[in-house]
Amino acid sequence: MRGITHLWVGLQALFCIGFLTGGSAFGQEMLGVTLGNYSGVNGLQLNPSSLLSSKSYLSINLLAGDAFIQNNFIYMDKHEYKTTNFLRSGLELPVHNEQYGTELRNFYTYDNQSLRGVYTQIRINGPGAMIIIGKQAFAVTTGVRSVTSAKNVPYEIANFAYLGLNYVPQHNINYKDNRPFKVGQLTWAEIGISYACTFYSRNLDVITAGISIKRLFGYSGLYLKGNRADYIVPNDSTISVHNFNGQVGYSLPLDYDQNGFWNDKLFTGHGFSGDIGVTYTHLTNVYSEDYWTRLCTQHYNDYLYRIGVALIDVGAIRFNTHAEKYSIDDKSSYWDDVNRFHYQTIHQMMDTMSYKFYGDNTSAYRGNSFYMWLPSALSVQFDYHYSRNWYVNAALIYGFDLSPSSVSRPSQIAITPRYETRNFEANLPVSLYDWNKLRVGLSLRFYYLTIGTEKLGQFFRISNFTGLDFYFALNFFIAKGNCGNTRIKECTEVDYRLKSTYR
Repeated sequence: MRGITHLWVGLQALFCIGFLTGGSAFGQEMLGVTLGNYSGVNGLQLNPSSLLSSKSYLSINLLAGDAFIQNNFIYMDKHEYKTTNFLRSGLELPVHNEQYGTELRNFYTYDNQSLRGVYTQIRINGPGAMIIIGKQAFAVTTGVRSVTSAKNVPYEIANFAYLGLNYVPQHNINYKDNRPFKVGQLTWAEIGISYACTFYSRNLDVITAGISIKRLFGYSGLYLKGNRADYIVPNDSTISVHNFNGQVGYSLPLDYDQNGFWNDKLFTGHGFSGDIGVTYTHLTNVYSEDYWTRLCTQHYNDYLYRIGVALIDVGAIRFNTHAEKYSIDDKSSYWDDVNRFHYQTIHQMMDTMSYKFYGDNTSAYRGNSFYMWLPSALSVQFDYHYSRNWYVNAALIYGFDLSPSSVSRPSQIAITPRYETRNFEANLPVSLYDWNKLRVGLSLRFYYLTIGTEKLGQFFRISNFTGLDFYFALNFFIAKGNCGNTRIKECTEVDYRLKSTYR
């Protein structure tokens, strides 16, 4: 671990894990994979009741990947990067001299006083499957996810964490931050089961409900919350803290007493999460559930529009192995010659922090277990069948925190025109990320393979590089009414009824 030169950087070393390593992370919601009528098992990500909206009765996901990063703090000049370089081995980022100090930097920092935020996500959807049997649908899913978030971080703390105490423009200023800020990091594996059913169907109206329950296995978790901070940095070797109130907890695959990895146990936390959703569908014709003797002959009811609402990622992981938490409760401290401090381990850093605020090495310690909450959200979808193979979707993802020790999900709203057939699909999402960043994306599906991005401009260097977005999915499905080469009367009748929908 790099030597920490003062208290803030000591605390923000944990913060930097998320902020400055996020560039290796892989779209946030994978709209091109989750919104369509052939999304199948992957549609669970936004609403578990969407299972019964599928044009396929069987969906098998082999592999899907989702990579996303976005921040408003550091950036790479648009003239200094090419997105294709990130796909090459041996990547070397451009470097430039720091204005204050002698270090080389890969990124520039924005010169404004906005609160800083970052969100990164790596998501791998492993093998999963969905099957529809009449008015019921069942699914099983597996996956690995890693999320890092920083929310409402004061600009000067972010600058000190990245540029160090030698950032002269922030010397001799009494900073008083009473607005809470938080940083979180969570990596976990999950296994889930889902169920959906149609509980109301009459004339043109259909209502379905769905639920997902997931078992969570925590690999690493970290949270840092600052409630109040009052301090001055007179020079590059001194910091005077008049008051600080904050908490930190972590369970990391690191040896806290030595440099190196801790690998005694793969998963140090366990928990559960759940999704629940409802979808109302207004059909183009009266609801029909013809008698069928084989799953492939199930009838698909076309729709004019549908509206779905769901709560997603509601749950937590309790870390109680290799876990620690600390708290500083409205204490003051004076640090001089802090540029001489070179912490070699996490315990050295935490012991020093406790001593500086409380006068001993243990008083800041608060226990050996804590909960980390998932990036919960309210998900709302509206899908309109405009004409034949043309659709328009509107989606709202509103992120909310259930606890200070949670990873925060940025909100976004998206309008997505879609052209969809059994063998080809194209989505053009136009989204507003975190209420202030307008983005245009594109996704294409050829048979069973989907690739896409929600940030198409990253490939054309239209603006400075502040993040990237890419996703893919390999999802096999069998459409309703498709009985292979077997020709039977009921299958032929179903195919005839579906011609206007699929072609």
